[in-house]
Amino acid sequence: MKDSFFTLTFFPRKPRSEGNGEYPIYARITTEGQKTEFTIGRKVHPSNWDQRAQKSAGRSRRDLELNKYLEMVRSRFYEIHNRLLNEGRYINPQIMKNHYFGMVEKPKMLCDVFRETNVKRREEYERGDIGYATFSRWERCVTYLEEFIALTHGGDRDIAIKDVTAGFVQDFEHFLRVSKECANNTAVRYLRYLKNVIQYAIANKWISDDPFLGKRFKRTKADRGFLTEPELKSIMALDLKAFPRLECVRDTFVFCCFTGLAFIDVKTLKRSDISADANGNMWIRKNREKTEELSVIPLLDVPQTIMRKYSGHPVVLTTGVVLPVMSNQKVNAYLKEIADLAKISKHLTSHIARHTFATLSLSNHVPIERISKMLGHSDIRTTQIYAKMQDKTIYEDMQTIATSLAMRSISRIWVSSILKPEDFMALKAVSISQRFLYINIALSGRLKHMRICNSGTPSEFLIRLPAR
Repeated sequence: MKDSFFTLTFFPRKPRSEGNGEYPIYARITTEGQKTEFTIGRKVHPSNWDQRAQKSAGRSRRDLELNKYLEMVRSRFYEIHNRLLNEGRYINPQIMKNHYFGMVEKPKMLCDVFRETNVKRREEYERGDIGYATFSRWERCVTYLEEFIALTHGGDRDIAIKDVTAGFVQDFEHFLRVSKECANNTAVRYLRYLKNVIQYAIANKWISDDPFLGKRFKRTKADRGFLTEPELKSIMALDLKAFPRLECVRDTFVFCCFTGLAFIDVKTLKRSDISADANGNMWIRKNREKTEELSVIPLLDVPQTIMRKYSGHPVVLTTGVVLPVMSNQKVNAYLKEIADLAKISKHLTSHIARHTFATLSLSNHVPIERISKMLGHSDIRTTQIYAKMQDKTIYEDMQTIATSLAMRSISRIWVSSILKPEDFMALKAVSISQRFLYINIALSGRLKHMRICNSGTPSEFLIRLPAR
């Protein structure tokens, strides 16, 4: 905006009631034809007032202190005027007066606004719209922001939200990746939380410029680990009776490998979540803690055996849970020891069990729709992230295709050389390799390997293979 000049004038005004002869001093601010007047809370004897100099001409200590105060007020108004100019704010006498008396709205602070949004996240969590893990990440993000601001702003733990710039966002991203050692997807999640708060502030006109404008944060495709069937069997075969803590963690892990339950779900799994159908089959029917989606999982022999093993455990008896599950931190720490004992080089965590369940179910030809139902996913695309196709599954599927093609009735095949029908004694075997069919046939008493093509020329001999 264009520069805006102002004038500040001090003057005494005769009071309505007679007092001790002193007049209260007023200040008048004038800018662009507008003005406002107000008392500054000081008095002066009219005989001592120099209107031209706009100060007291007296020599007493009280007069000298009054003049210093008037200079301080003048300096304060110059400071207010310069700040409003630098911020590009509209300036008039009333606005300057409000700033002088502190009657302006204080700027919104970043972490305060973040906590306002977290109140809404808590309400969503209490309604069941989001899980506890999501809510706790929102809480953790504002803690990380306070640490970052204290590190970069001289110990202050908050800044005005209008002061958040693209550079601030970039530095916070660096802080998350380096100081907090966040993986890419975790850092991107926290930055999206911050962006959500900034959008909230923009909607309320607390900030005019979007510091996220033009920024793109891309999540990397997670390579979700899982155990193969031999690796799972090696863990199940470990004799851990001498190490009860490891045995309990191993059994919990195996239970999750056969049920697909996440850590928080197996920790809160109760006897009331398990029921039998009309045929006596046992089922787990439990709403997931994360999404409240219902998981319906058949309880196989292995998890049933583990349940019976811990049915008399003190924790199970007193709390009604199915298994005595430790904290996630301890479980992950003990899984490292178990992996070493089983000679498995993979980094085991409690969530690897869930990935293993999805992958092994898929490799054993369980339809992905049913896997999604057991995992409690509301979107089958989530299941597709967990599920891993194994070479064994691909090979078995291709073998099925090969057998089907080999045994199918082939009505027209052209032989690559001209042969007579009486030369064909018997069809021995059929197999597939790339785009050719190979047939082992007995020809004139000798076993020969002849190539049969999918197409040929009219000069080639037509044969018919027997139907399946």
